[in-house]
Amino acid sequence: MINFSLIIQKRKKSILINKRYEFFKKNLIDSRFRYLVANSKFFRIANERARRFRKFFNNLSEQINKLYKELTKTISNPYGGTAFLTIENREQPFLGKIFFTAIPPSKSFQTTQNLSGGEKTIALISLVVSFVQILQQPFILFDEIDSFLDTWHTEKFFLLLKKFSKTNKIQICIITLKIRFILFFEILIFLVKTRSGTNLITMD
Repeated sequence: MINFSLIIQKRKKSILINKRYEFFKKNLIDSRFRYLVANSKFFRIANERARRFRKFFNNLSEQINKLYKELTKTISNPYGGTAFLTIENREQPFLGKIFFTAIPPSKSFQTTQNLSGGEKTIALISLVVSFVQILQQPFILFDEIDSFLDTWHTEKFFLLLKKFSKTNKIQICIITLKIRFILFFEILIFLVKTRSGTNLITMD
């Protein structure tokens, strides 16, 4: 004897299983599609991010070298020194370090830690001014940055900043104890100690 009730129950169960299968199959297809779209957007953004970084990095490294040569060239070394940036991980630049190398004229390759105070200062000036120029910042403040520079390099540094300020329309404020270089500045602010305290004197 055929049990039709059992057959009907099995068919209903089979239909229910097929519906659930189609439901999960559709969800899986939709999930894969969303994954592919999101993955494509991620790699597109990552590639664009890397492209912009490399463009900025190359421009910055080129500008640093240009300024460093300008600050270090002399009569005996008309081409100046060399300064550049290098990336530790070129394939994934955001996962590695960035190294800054400065090689003064007539000197061999060495780490920045082995440079003298004046040589480090010149390298740092090249780096900071290049950043400001590329990012188009309106203002720079240097606090006694000339303290390790000799007279010749200090004069060259102030002349470069004066030219740089006019060319790029950037305000530059320098705190210095070297009074003999006041002719390079347009506005002078003196802090003078007196018996009653400290006075502020402004000259332009």
